[in-house]
Amino acid sequence: MARSTTTATTKYYLLAYNLILALLWLQVLVETIKTRNVEHVYEKTFPTLMRAQTAAVMEIVHAFFGLVKSPVMLTFFQVFSRIWTYWAVLVMTPETRKANVDFGDVIGKVVKGAKWPLNSSSSFLSRVLKMSVNVKTLCIAWGVTEVVRYLFYFFKLVSPKRGPPKVLVWLRYSLFLVLYPLGVASELALAYASIGPLGKSKKLDVLQMPNAMNVSLHGPTLMRVFMSCYMPVWPLLFSYMLKQRGKVLGGAASLRKRKTR
Repeated sequence: MARSTTTATTKYYLLAYNLILALLWLQVLVETIKTRNVEHVYEKTFPTLMRAQTAAVMEIVHAFFGLVKSPVMLTFFQVFSRIWTYWAVLVMTPETRKANVDFGDVIGKVVKGAKWPLNSSSSFLSRVLKMSVNVKTLCIAWGVTEVVRYLFYFFKLVSPKRGPPKVLVWLRYSLFLVLYPLGVASELALAYASIGPLGKSKKLDVLQMPNAMNVSLHGPTLMRVFMSCYMPVWPLLFSYMLKQRGKVLGGAASLRKRKTR
């Protein structure tokens, strides 16, 4: 009896959590789209953005205690990158809220001497690299992703046997192909834009010289370390989603083929 009560309590808690987060992100998304001027997006979405993004910390807790089946480390990296982007970039460096950055410029400066893909002859790649990313593209990428994701989890809990609506399943395992790169590009560009302001404000300087350990932790250096972590971690997250997409959408397609035979 106790176990069934615990299971029911967990289910209702997760239902409430996913529905509330879906509604919060929907509000962020609507406000973002309505706001034409990039410089006003942050003030229009705050404090809903703060609540929605910070509440994602609970996803690490859910994975750690086995309330959900998500991998703990991948969940940690995904949540941490967004929490860091919000608090260390947008909150600590208000200048980034109005920044408009060409992603190709960021790649050229971060990866010194990079000739490809900056000099690529591909017109599509050139357009992507010249694309301006800012807090609006960030909130759109985050907002669409999270509304779909939390609704997907909500309906999965509501009807475990039937599962979420097919449209929601397709959106969950297809939109990330565009939204993940857009979100990462926005996060990296704004993180890069924060380096100069952090150097002046020293808000992220954890340790300053002199001290007993004779070590300093400089804010801009921490931001560069954060940016460098994307190189090994983001491909893992993206490949994990690709595998999940193959299992869910690929599996459904093969099942339909079997039925028609």
